[in-house]
Amino acid sequence: MENQATHYDDMSDKNLIIEIKKIEDQTHDPTLECHWHEQIQFFYFTEGNAVVRCNSVKNEVGTHDLVIINSKELHYIENVGESLTYYMIKIDLSFIYSNRVDSIQAQFLTPLSQNLILFENVVSDDNDILVCINRMIDEYFKKQIGFELSIKAQVYDLIVLLLRGYVRKIYTANELDSQLANFRRFKNVISYIDRNFTEKIELDRLADITKMSQGHFCRLFKQITGMSAINYINKLRINKAVELIRISDQNMMEIAMSCGFCDSNYFSRVFKKYEKMSPLQMRRLSKRT
Repeated sequence: MENQATHYDDMSDKNLIIEIKKIEDQTHDPTLECHWHEQIQFFYFTEGNAVVRCNSVKNEVGTHDLVIINSKELHYIENVGESLTYYMIKIDLSFIYSNRVDSIQAQFLTPLSQNLILFENVVSDDNDILVCINRMIDEYFKKQIGFELSIKAQVYDLIVLLLRGYVRKIYTANELDSQLANFRRFKNVISYIDRNFTEKIELDRLADITKMSQGHFCRLFKQITGMSAINYINKLRINKAVELIRISDQNMMEIAMSCGFCDSNYFSRVFKKYEKMSPLQMRRLSKRT
């Protein structure tokens, strides 16, 4: 499993408004760890079943579902079937701005880029949108002459379809400022946890980062991420443990210690809670493959 940064912004080809990657996964691990980014992003599932968490909402998705990740939404994907295939589509809306500010840009593109308009996270059984997405993918990988124009046209079409059928929330500037203030606080917490999850992490230290009381911090953390801070930390630790069990010869006590667990029995209980098997069972299975 490739480790993902908590936040990433890169688009490898800066001359395109879009970046598309095809991802195939046969494990039951998260195919993307919890992270966020500036651009709006789409996941188009073509095979299998997955759980996609967007902030506090857990979405079960399958073949031909489209998941929309709004700018700055914390999210991750976990394969819950035997085989999972999906396309990751990242769009930089600033590239479809015109040099001359017009009513279209003022009414739609600027609010979208400023995160004032949020879309529903899951689109199912919408043939018009799927046609649009499949055309983008086809043009992106074939790269025939004029493909950039075609992709840009499809992006406009997609935005129209989403605005007409899938707007979840339109923020005022004051509401957005409040949302961003919480986001900035918890962005620093998530980054701290990702850097230090193999060490002992105290809840009061996390609360201090946000300048909140511990109780307020715990309530808001669960509201934003969909899980308690302890569960979030343990999930990261178990993901690391799974990786070590598969690729290293360390014994279970060594793995537990290197992942932030000081008690091997507690490590085994937490591991079984998340992976539905013991660490030793997973090692035996990994030896067969």
